Amino acid sequence: MRKFILKDRKLSIISKIIIIGFWILLSKLIDNEIIFPTIKSTLISLMDIIKGPNFINIIKYSLIRSLFGFLISLFLAILIGILSSISKVIYNSMIPVIKFLSSVPTMAIIILALIWLNNEFAPMFVGFIMVFPILYETVLNGILNVNRNIIDMAQLYKVDKITIIKDIYLPSIFLNLSLVFTSTIGINLKMVIAGEALAQPKYGIGSNLQLQKTYLNTSGVFAWIIIILLISRTFEYLMNGMKHLIDMDRWK
Repeated sequence: MRKFILKDRKLSIISKIIIIGFWILLSKLIDNEIIFPTIKSTLISLMDIIKGPNFINIIKYSLIRSLFGFLISLFLAILIGILSSISKVIYNSMIPVIKFLSSVPTMAIIILALIWLNNEFAPMFVGFIMVFPILYETVLNGILNVNRNIIDMAQLYKVDKITIIKDIYLPSIFLNLSLVFTSTIGINLKMVIAGEALAQPKYGIGSNLQLQKTYLNTSGVFAWIIIILLISRTFEYLMNGMKHLIDMDRWK
C-alpha cells in the first residue's frame, strides 16, 4: 500500500513539474503578457492580490455564499429525498423538476438569478440550483438502495422504526453523500464564482476576476485561478479529514 501511495505522489509531482515546464515554454513562445503571462508576473500579481486591503473580505464573502448555498441544497435534498421515498406523488413530481434543473444551461440560470435576485444573493442561488439535483438523487438512491432483506429482518424481529431509520437508512444516506461531498462542494464554489462574475457583488472572487479581465490583466486572472485551486484543495483536505473523523467506513 505504501509503495502505491509513494508512486502516486511521484506521479503527482512529475505532472506538476510538466505543467510548470509547459507554462514556462508557452509563455516564452507567445511572449505576450496579455495573452499568456509568465510565472513571475503571475506570482507578482498573486502577492499584490493577497496584500490588497479587501482580500480577506473577498474570500470571506465568496465562501459564505458558497457555504450557505450548499447547506440549503443539502437540507432540501435530504428533506425532499426522504419525502420522495415515502410518497409516490412527490417522487413523480420531482422527476421533471430534476430533469429540468439538470438540463438547463448554466448561463440561463445565472441570467434568471440576476433578474429575480439582487447581486449579493444571485451567486448563491446559482450554486444552489447546480448542486441540488446531485444531492437529491444521492439521498434518494441512498434510501431506495437499502437492502430490503435487512428491513424485512428488522421488522420480523419487531425493531422499532426509529432504530431502523437511525441504524439503517441514515447511514446509507450519509455514506452515499460522503461520496459526492467533495465534488459537489467544488461545483458549488465554481458556480458561485461564475455568478459573481456577472452579478458583480461588492466583495467576491468572481467580481475580481471580471475586474482583472476588464483591465486585460491576465496575470491577475491566473493569480485568482491559483487562489481558487488552493481553496478547492483545502476543501478536499477538510472533507477527507471529516470522513476519517466520523469514520465513514463503519457505515459500509
